[in-house]
Amino acid sequence: MRTAVAASLFLLFATSCSSAPVRVLSVNPPEASVYLNGERIGKGDSRPQVFDFSQHGRIYIQATHPDYLPEIEWFTPAKIEQMMATNTDVKITLRGR
Repeated sequence: MRTAVAASLFLLFATSCSSAPVRVLSVNPPEASVYLNGERIGKGDSRPQVFDFSQHGRIYIQATHPDYLPEIEWFTPAKIEQMMATNTDVKITLRGR
């Protein structure tokens, strides 16, 4: 419960202080390695993620785990804008091998 509250507060703070959109990213299984544009950002546990399109026209998130097929999801500014409007978070579920 505390983690959810902390994530919500961070999300509110990050959204009010930045013009870049923020969405909560979660990957199943939570032990999966997560990469943002090829750079490792950690494990798949839920956390707010800033989608900054100032350097790229689109962003991709890749999740990998030795026991699962890797998954890549692409995001454009329009897709993130729609997710913001519908309050949809980023959820990636890996499929078993």
